[in-house]
Amino acid sequence: MTEKQLAAQDQEIARLSDELKRLNSMFAEQKKALGLPEDAPVTVDEKEITLELKKAMDAAKAEAEQAGKALAEQLAPSSSAPSSAPRARRGAVRI
Repeated sequence: MTEKQLAAQDQEIARLSDELKRLNSMFAEQKKALGLPEDAPVTVDEKEITLELKKAMDAAKAEAEQAGKALAEQLAPSSSAPSSAPRARRGAVRI
C-alpha cells in the first residue's frame, strides 16, 4: 500500500470510530431513558416480537445491508486503476 492509501485508510478508520462513538452514546441514552443499566445487555424474547415488528426489522436489515454493500463498492479500489509495474524475475536481465 502506498502512503496515500494508508493515510486514507487511517482517515476512514478515524471516521468510523467517531461514528461508532456517536451511535454508542445514542444507545446509552436510549437505555437510560428506558431505565436500563448502561452495562446490562439488551435481550428480547422471540415470543414478544409481533409480526409487524418482525417485518419492520427485516426491512431495516435489508436496507442496511444494501447501504453497506453500496458503500463497500464505493470504497473498493477500482480494478481499472493502474497497477505498479510488473516485477522482473530474480536474476533476470532486461535487454
